[in-house]
Amino acid sequence: MITKKFTSVAQCITFMAIMAAINVIFVLLTTFVPFLLFLLVFVLPLSCTLVVLMCPKKYFLIYAFATIGLCLIVTIYNISDTLFYIIPSILTGFAFAICVEQKIPYSIAIMLATFIQFGLSYAAIPLIKLITHVDILLTIESAFNIEGIDNLLLFELSAVFIVSFMQEVVSFIVIRYGLQKMNYKIEERKDSILYLSFALLLNLFLSLLFVLLNWSVFIIFLMSAIYFGIFIALWIICLQKTINYFILLGLSLVLIFVFAAVYSAFGMQAGLLVLIGYLFSLLIIVFINNCLVKTK
Repeated sequence: MITKKFTSVAQCITFMAIMAAINVIFVLLTTFVPFLLFLLVFVLPLSCTLVVLMCPKKYFLIYAFATIGLCLIVTIYNISDTLFYIIPSILTGFAFAICVEQKIPYSIAIMLATFIQFGLSYAAIPLIKLITHVDILLTIESAFNIEGIDNLLLFELSAVFIVSFMQEVVSFIVIRYGLQKMNYKIEERKDSILYLSFALLLNLFLSLLFVLLNWSVFIIFLMSAIYFGIFIALWIICLQKTINYFILLGLSLVLIFVFAAVYSAFGMQAGLLVLIGYLFSLLIIVFINNCLVKTK
């Protein structure tokens, strides 16, 4: 079992070589069994996380470039797999490792990795088109017969974001299970609610910022805000205070009726702004419980 960082250069090089070899073998197997590519995006972040946690970070670039280079050689006939899957997975594995070391709440680690995966995956699409002349988005549009629909950009961004989120959730489960198997202790911060509150506030601010600039980006940040809002609502419920139950129930009922009224009068965009108000009210409840009532 691995219980501490490697210190010698020989140990680090050997461990990184083993991890890189495992990744390359998986990539090579995808040549014969394409379905394994979906397993690779879950295994690769684990190997990257282990490299960061078990070896000095100064060696990570060596591991990353070696893995990417070998994967490019193996998939020279179709480098889009490396661009779209391998590189984002390596960077999300690095992000997971930093979050584990800094004891950042798991919910934030997952969303942080999701945005990294989402950004790199979407940025890789035009690069893949330039190199291989294959338009992944056009392929998806043809497969689902959605060419020419309204808000196509919104659909594309949302689809890539949701897929990235699902991938990171599964990747995190694999990483956490793998680290526990290797006797690597994972601890959660006691002040997680403060991080969650800041993350929700940041996403609400970005949502309001983009509501007039770009509706599609607004939806992405709103989905992220809803994600953090769910965790905060669960934290409020776990306080086991009757008054909190009544407040949450009352706010939820008000949300339903106000959303329905605003949606019917002004449309979906105005209705979603009501949802932002509901999420902001959760922050007020957290503030009251933490700062005024001094909940233990």
